[in-house]
Amino acid sequence: MKKYRVAVLGLGMGGEWAKAAVDLPATELCMVYDPAFGKYSRIDTEYYLSRKIPVAKTEDEIYASDADIVVVGSPDQFHADQSVRALMAGKHVACEKPLAPTVADCRKIIEAVKKSGKEFMTGQVCRYAPCFRVMKQIIDSGRIGEIVALEGSYAHDYLNAGGWNDWRKCAEVGRYGFLGGGCHALDLMRYLAGDPLEVSCYMNQKFLKDWAKPDTGVAIAKFPNDVIARIFVSIGIKAPYTMGTIVYGTKGTLRYRDEGCVEIAEESIYTVSKELKYTKIPSLGVAHHIKYELEAFADHLENGTVFPSDVYEGTGTVAFAEAAIRSAETGLPQKVAADFRV
Repeated sequence: MKKYRVAVLGLGMGGEWAKAAVDLPATELCMVYDPAFGKYSRIDTEYYLSRKIPVAKTEDEIYASDADIVVVGSPDQFHADQSVRALMAGKHVACEKPLAPTVADCRKIIEAVKKSGKEFMTGQVCRYAPCFRVMKQIIDSGRIGEIVALEGSYAHDYLNAGGWNDWRKCAEVGRYGFLGGGCHALDLMRYLAGDPLEVSCYMNQKFLKDWAKPDTGVAIAKFPNDVIARIFVSIGIKAPYTMGTIVYGTKGTLRYRDEGCVEIAEESIYTVSKELKYTKIPSLGVAHHIKYELEAFADHLENGTVFPSDVYEGTGTVAFAEAAIRSAETGLPQKVAADFRV
């Protein structure tokens, strides 16, 4: 197998990609860049310096490097421009979630993917988490019958997670937590049930009152085949991090509750036992399994294997969030854009 050379832009979440590139046998880390290198405590400068990893002085050095893959791990507002530049420089690209702040930005990336002929991955990490892959496998097998409804939540207190220069909270960036963090739950609903058709949403701001945008929202969405879903997102909630997920099927129910296992209750067992209870299926939980993402991308480049989060999947999740935000602003249900796939 070829050893793919990886360069990383942005060493916040990008730092996890950099370490994955060092650890995986199919990749090697050839360069990193972050304007906050040596200035931001979250960046483990000693990790790169001790391994003699080249640290670029400018972003342009990344595009001019001999990297096969460029990872865009910078703040959301830079994703579109940096992804396009990397693609047009002849690099394959893996971009952290959310793909971009707007569908319009995502379309620029789609056009660059088409024009460059290079491969692109959106870093929607939940699609690579073993717990949710187990859920997907069970759903696809028909074991819980047809999906009737889903419930999803993303609850994470961002009080001390404003990022470098508080970019997540500032008015100039205008980041919506419903997209920035909530894209985990929104994307997971899409992964399990397909593309949503319509969404209604309400939002408020009672936790992070000095942040630019609402911190909490509840959406109700309609999916194909009359499937319905409820999604709760809060980036200010005073509770432990959670990615709780429930899938109700005609023959059973699946749920994940951040306990290191998927649980299933099945009609077929109930007919014998006469008592409907959950059975636990041990599975790795919702960590940031970046290694699985990068490993899947390298395998795709080498062997043509399918991975579940290309540029269109990344755009679909932004479209879902954008429609929810528009619904909260207008007070009206909104159709979810899908024409970007044309």
